[in-house]
Amino acid sequence: MDLRSAAAALGVFSLVLVGGGCAREAQESPTPGAVGLPLLEGLDRPVDFATDVVPVLENRCVVCHACNDAPCQLLLSSHEGVMRGATKEKVYDSARVVAKDPTRLFVDAHGVDAWRAKQFFPVVDPPAAAGSPKTSDALLLRMLALGRAHPFAERARLPDSVGLGIDRKLSCAQGDEFEAYAREQPLGGMPYGTAPLRSDELATLVAWVAQGAQGSATPALPPELRAQIDAWEAFLNRPSLEQRITSRYLYEHWFLAELHFEDRPAGPFFRVVRSRTAPGQPVSEIATVRPYDDPGPEFWYRLLPIEASIVHKTHIVYSIGPRRLARLEKLFFAVDWKATRLPGYTAEEASNPFAAFDQIPARSRYQFMLDDAQYFVMTFIRGPVCRGQVAVDVVDDHFFVAFLDPDRDLSVADPTFLERTKSLLRLPAENRGRLLPGEIFLAYARDQHRYLNAREAAYDVLDPQRRGPALDWIWDGDGENTNALLTVFRNFDNATVVRGFVGEIPKTAWIIDYPLFERLYYDLVAGFNVYGNVVHQVSTRLYMDHLRMQSENLFLGFLPKEKRESIRASWYVGATHQLRYFFANRMRGVDHSTQIQFRGTDPKAELIAKILARSPAVSGPPDLLNRCASPPCLRPDASPVERAVEAELQRLASVRGAWVAWLPQVSLLRVRVDASGASDLVYGLIHNDAHTNVAFMFGEDARRLPAEDTVTVVRGQFGSYPNFFFEVEHARAGEFVDELRAVASAADLERFVARYGIRRSDPRFWETSDWLREDLRRRQPGEAGIYDLARYENL
Repeated sequence: MDLRSAAAALGVFSLVLVGGGCAREAQESPTPGAVGLPLLEGLDRPVDFATDVVPVLENRCVVCHACNDAPCQLLLSSHEGVMRGATKEKVYDSARVVAKDPTRLFVDAHGVDAWRAKQFFPVVDPPAAAGSPKTSDALLLRMLALGRAHPFAERARLPDSVGLGIDRKLSCAQGDEFEAYAREQPLGGMPYGTAPLRSDELATLVAWVAQGAQGSATPALPPELRAQIDAWEAFLNRPSLEQRITSRYLYEHWFLAELHFEDRPAGPFFRVVRSRTAPGQPVSEIATVRPYDDPGPEFWYRLLPIEASIVHKTHIVYSIGPRRLARLEKLFFAVDWKATRLPGYTAEEASNPFAAFDQIPARSRYQFMLDDAQYFVMTFIRGPVCRGQVAVDVVDDHFFVAFLDPDRDLSVADPTFLERTKSLLRLPAENRGRLLPGEIFLAYARDQHRYLNAREAAYDVLDPQRRGPALDWIWDGDGENTNALLTVFRNFDNATVVRGFVGEIPKTAWIIDYPLFERLYYDLVAGFNVYGNVVHQVSTRLYMDHLRMQSENLFLGFLPKEKRESIRASWYVGATHQLRYFFANRMRGVDHSTQIQFRGTDPKAELIAKILARSPAVSGPPDLLNRCASPPCLRPDASPVERAVEAELQRLASVRGAWVAWLPQVSLLRVRVDASGASDLVYGLIHNDAHTNVAFMFGEDARRLPAEDTVTVVRGQFGSYPNFFFEVEHARAGEFVDELRAVASAADLERFVARYGIRRSDPRFWETSDWLREDLRRRQPGEAGIYDLARYENL
């Protein structure tokens, strides 16, 4: 079918397209025909999915339609996702009584018929039906036509009727429901709530559908890459008992990773999977809900190329190659241990890593996690779960993380400690959502109380003089590993982790030991099922409360003993009556001193300063943007333009004021330097919400302290879910700061956004999004991925 006949066949779509058009195009060319069919005729050539269609989908569609939070589970990040289509079934359901079957693309079903059996409906006809009359009814095109017919006023706020909340009710209209949907929600077309597609982008999609919506052949991997894959599959499938246990341990810690080879940081990327087929044969992934579910009697670990577009919110990068292989050989096979049995797959054993992997030396396991601590913390807060206020409101908006040195960790130094306490370290995933939340709460609170008592007694034996910890008890990254110090930012319903201590001195800080690190991972990642029932989800959250408190208490244990309780109480205003606070997770070692000498009145800030001062190679350069004692603080390696801009932005950092409340959670500020855009700068403006405490699952608004909110300014791009873009000429950075700090009302915000903001309806919206994507690719090719713009605000 050629483009003219395709356009003629599009019926309602063609009429809508001809009569519609965005306001800007109508002004440039008032003849309706010039906006419609002639533009489609200009693309009268074969369209290739990979080279023509994928760029349009990635830049305009995947920004909302990727991961579990894609509306109607419509994943437009691959040909298989487009062909799978959409469904009315929800992934996120906090009231779900019975767990639902998972619907992971590429995993839980394969092919159109299999997905139709799982209640997915088409948005385009499959290639086999190309050319049939139904091609003209492609739901994808009809949604795009609806958006084209009802453009928004340029640069204006969207009407309030255009819902943007991630929890909004979705219609998920099928083909035969589209006309009713269009009548009821005329502003509900695609791309939803944004500036329209360009005519050439729309014409590309129309041509692709008309030509049969074919996919593109997957290019063969080059021989040198194939050789590396073969080497890793050979390593993971070595037959010794020690190797089989180690490979299972690695798989359970890598199953979320997007792996790349050390000599190819920009990809291609791979997943490690369990396959029914041996190396040398096509991979046949075994689909299980959790990575420690029983895969059956015979399987192999395989590396499977990632076929979908790389999206930032699930792009948890992990490198493999000769250096990694040598490190694993040293950690797991150059040490003295002998396995006598394979761990089982019962829920009780498999969900408890201290039982399943008790034969592997604890030092090997802990050091393996420390080596890439940012990766593991990232898995807690980023990945295919993709969203959840209740999931991340268990932590403060901004806190620092450090780790207990392996030589000082009793669980590592004393091989008998974990053997004695592993039954107390069980996790709620073992129950598979069968118990009531109250039963789970009491059972695991008792376990935590008994475990912490045992831990305290063991440390008392090692420290009979009650001298307490020294500074060298905190891991220093062996003088070179920058994973040793991390900062976590919670951005309402998502979070970000970065290396180093970034931002002002936060309210809270954590120190994590091996039992905490492993339990954090198995509670929030390996054992968590986003498709699980409400009991499973609540129990996961309640258990995380214990882990947060215990991590905070380890940090407090380094402070002067007479200061610990008062500082802790200031972190839990209104929650000190909780059983978890005063019983299960009470401060232990209160009679232990600290070997660290404190001289000032703020021991928390003093301890953080001492940690940072130990090893500049690990700490990195000082955060002059946010911790500038006497402004301006100028980076020695900054350009003159950067120095001028950052001197102004320092006036926003860590400053409290009424203006902070008007800022979104994460804003990206593009500073224009020249007309080409090649030298433009980017800064992240992070709104840190203050709370009385984060000890409750619900009622967050009642615990907010907006007058204490602050802003952290970071160089470069930040987060996975930008909530707004601002733009300013570098010479006007001071004006930007002055006007932002003067915002005190909705009218002030309106004037500020009109001058510096880029709204969803702004013709620059897509251009800015594209520029940011290319800038991220240029600066961080390995970590770059497509941002999620679904949470972009309507300021």
